[in-house]
Amino acid sequence: MFGRFSTVLATLPLAAAFTLSAGCSAFAQAPAAKPGPAKPQAASGVRRPSVAKPSVILITIDTLRADHVGCYGAQMVKTPTLDALARDGVVFDRAISQVPLTWPSHAVILTGTYPFQNGIQDFTGQPLAPQFRSVAQAFKHAGYATGAVVSAFVLDRSWGLARGFDFYDDAFSAETFQQKDIGLVDRRAGESVAHAIAWLKRTPRRPFFLWLHLYDPHSPYDPPEPYRSEYRGHLYDGEIAYADHELGSLMTWLKQNRLYDSSLIVALSDHGESLGEHGEDEHGFFLYNATVHVPLIIKPPVKPPAGSGIRAARRPEPVETTSVAPTLLQLAGLNDSSDSIHAQFQSQALLGVSSGTLPGTSQPAADPAYSETFYPFSSFGWSPLHALESERFHLIEAPNPELYDLEADPGETRNLAAQQPATVAVLREKMQALLAHNPFTRQEAGAGNLSPDAQEKLRALGYFGFRAAVSAESLKQGLADPKDKLWEFNSILKAQDAFQRKQDDQAEAALTEVQLKDPQIYVIPFMLGESALRRQNWERAADQLQRCLALNPNFDSAMTGMARALAKLGRVDEAKSWLGKALQSNPQNYRAWYETGLLQAASDPAAAFASYQKAIAIQPNYPPGQRELGLALFQQKDYASAATHLEKALALGLDDAHIRNFLGICYAQTHRPQKSIQSYRVALKLDPKLAEAHLNLAYALQRAGQISQARAEYQAACQLEKTFCPANP
Repeated sequence: MFGRFSTVLATLPLAAAFTLSAGCSAFAQAPAAKPGPAKPQAASGVRRPSVAKPSVILITIDTLRADHVGCYGAQMVKTPTLDALARDGVVFDRAISQVPLTWPSHAVILTGTYPFQNGIQDFTGQPLAPQFRSVAQAFKHAGYATGAVVSAFVLDRSWGLARGFDFYDDAFSAETFQQKDIGLVDRRAGESVAHAIAWLKRTPRRPFFLWLHLYDPHSPYDPPEPYRSEYRGHLYDGEIAYADHELGSLMTWLKQNRLYDSSLIVALSDHGESLGEHGEDEHGFFLYNATVHVPLIIKPPVKPPAGSGIRAARRPEPVETTSVAPTLLQLAGLNDSSDSIHAQFQSQALLGVSSGTLPGTSQPAADPAYSETFYPFSSFGWSPLHALESERFHLIEAPNPELYDLEADPGETRNLAAQQPATVAVLREKMQALLAHNPFTRQEAGAGNLSPDAQEKLRALGYFGFRAAVSAESLKQGLADPKDKLWEFNSILKAQDAFQRKQDDQAEAALTEVQLKDPQIYVIPFMLGESALRRQNWERAADQLQRCLALNPNFDSAMTGMARALAKLGRVDEAKSWLGKALQSNPQNYRAWYETGLLQAASDPAAAFASYQKAIAIQPNYPPGQRELGLALFQQKDYASAATHLEKALALGLDDAHIRNFLGICYAQTHRPQKSIQSYRVALKLDPKLAEAHLNLAYALQRAGQISQARAEYQAACQLEKTFCPANP
């Protein structure tokens, strides 16, 4: 990787020489590259509303079960902030998430559309299609200042939710990327709340729409003190208590600035957490109320749109999170029919604005609430699940259907589907009618393969964002019920956890056991192939990835891994062919672009440079891509630009003595001598035997007038690499 060009400053154009008794020589610096002109700032403007509107705050607390909040009856966790909000607003006792997964559920909340309408049913599709507007766009259209603070990398702007926001805070510190897997990169609630308040302080324009997303209750459960000690034994609740406490800081700030009473505040969760119920540790695989029943609290403004008369109350009927978006706009008084967002809503607002009493008290029974999960289908080829929850019953449509009487069995432990076929038939008919009533068509932008960083995000969280190859014959024969695949699913997740702990032998043993039982699960040979790549067992990697591609021929990540293994085995033409197929399947696969660049580097540096540029354009936070682009720029003698990319690679956690040495040369060539010396010293801390760094440091010290130190470094370089210091004639 580093052998394509020299890492010694002495190979640069000769300008001066300095000779010591050891016979060492070094050379002066070439002129620094000129920096490019600064790019002008784009002007921005937002129309001010013609009439006063309330400010709106949407709070989503990730992975929060309703029954783990005080105002929903929880006894083991303290949630005073949410409880106080509930006293000032309307509490929906039976709010149901339409999909128990973070990204798809937030798409529902922000667009007011069902997942089967917007196409975001799991992690395997494209980002949110442009035809679907978000409430942020509607608020911006109405003249609102719009800001969002998301607390996890899994909601970054690449999914399409940033549209309509003037400010979308999805940037995380370089230290976080160094300390965690990409999927586990997040922020604690305290930091996110501080970011939200900072945005409010620098946004004097009113009204505003703020979306604040807190991630703390999501696994792994790691609350800070004193919550870790107080909630020892149930750390999930400790995360909830901590998030609630930090949320209190926002409420305090709003009250101190006289914004609390006049603001519409909506707090809810995207989904719950199983916590071991029904054999599921976390969420996404099943549709029981442990994961789809969420808290939902709406605190209306004290002076809402004329005639609303909304007062604090509790609502017992099942409602859907698809209703949140139309509720936000209606209570804010944004009923502009010219905004196309209203046409996409398929659910009514939760609170009316036409009477002086609480709406809904004399209305007929509410429609059942729908939910679904395609996670078992898309990632593993098993049956998807659909559910409908009425005021009394919960139907889960599966190859083996389930029906639960929630009044008699709130824990959903007794399946009554066989005993009550009429109830199943009625709810099934309503479900089919809902699914058939879909006026929107999702316009897919590609084959549905995710970018590698999205896959890393999801797998680090225990999800698999790959698309299974489900044949027409399999559909005809009938897909497996996820309930019957729970052992395989949990074994795969445990293996993934073991891989993250660097326990590859344990992980491979678990996967091999699953593979013997079900050889058709394509993620098994894929994970085994990835493990072999990490261990540099290229033959085994190629064998396992070939098995994976036999089961899922369009899986671009497996193609990329196969190419890497074949390249290491010297089968370069085959490797190039697989990379071409990967990019044809998924042009956004930046790792395939990166690997292509590596194969091009020796014979066609210009093509390699272009491939690295494509990789970084798709994913700027890919450290190896930043490194290779920096080294390519170094080879072109564009030292200022090279330094920028090498610095980025270091900031993303890819620290290496060779990179530090190259960076030192870049600093020397751009007239930053002290930074050059510092970079060489760090390189030598990482690798004291790197002769090139000793030689370059010697010359930098010589130029700085530190002659004795320079002599010592020259001598060290000579001892490590005799060719640097030929004997005097």
